[in-house]
Amino acid sequence: MFNRLISFASLVAVVIILAMINLTTPTEVGPLGVLVFFIMVYLVVLGVVNLLVIFFRRMMGYKERTRKENYFAAMIAFGPVMLLLIQSFGVLNIATVAMAVAFVMLGCFVISKRL
Repeated sequence: MFNRLISFASLVAVVIILAMINLTTPTEVGPLGVLVFFIMVYLVVLGVVNLLVIFFRRMMGYKERTRKENYFAAMIAFGPVMLLLIQSFGVLNIATVAMAVAFVMLGCFVISKRL
């Protein structure tokens, strides 16, 4: 049920992103619109990562899903959004990409040790 909810939210987010891109500009929507855009991008990436986690779990032969995999998907999905935010500030270079990857890896490590 939860996977279907994430998939549905991702499809709705794609529609909202396409509408925002085609109908508005960043100056028209303002800061709140930009925040909504980044949240929608996160939801789309979360849906894609969630599907990848399901795919790799099935390839490894596991049948049931655990809550931990949803947390991993949420943490991994934050990585591309973080890179998009860094890009919007104009400071995307090797060091910032390495810091974003390190942050995601640290988050996954914490999830693996805490749950």
